[in-house]
Amino acid sequence: MTTSNKPNDLLGRRVRALRKARGLSQQALGEKAEVNYKFLGEIERGQQNPSFKVLVKIANALEVELPELFRFEGEVLDRKDIEKQIAKIVSAISEEELRQVFLLLRVLYPVR
Repeated sequence: MTTSNKPNDLLGRRVRALRKARGLSQQALGEKAEVNYKFLGEIERGQQNPSFKVLVKIANALEVELPELFRFEGEVLDRKDIEKQIAKIVSAISEEELRQVFLLLRVLYPVR
């Protein structure tokens, strides 16, 4: 499944991830943000382009700074994109840091 990287889709996935991380339903977040939960669901699905005012309400309800809604790095879920980002990070670190990453990966994902 290829995930869309359109701005509305990225924003929607980010809002959903932050909402779920806080254990809130769409209805609970909607009430907290004073935004209709159906509209919030449309935002999360990338079907609505919320106003600045609505984004501020959502950020406040999620207890995050507004820019946090636009940190899309974790929302780009396409495997090839993730592999490219990992390769970029790996190519920029020292050999010792690479060894530490390797050891961490072996602990997290032991070879069976």
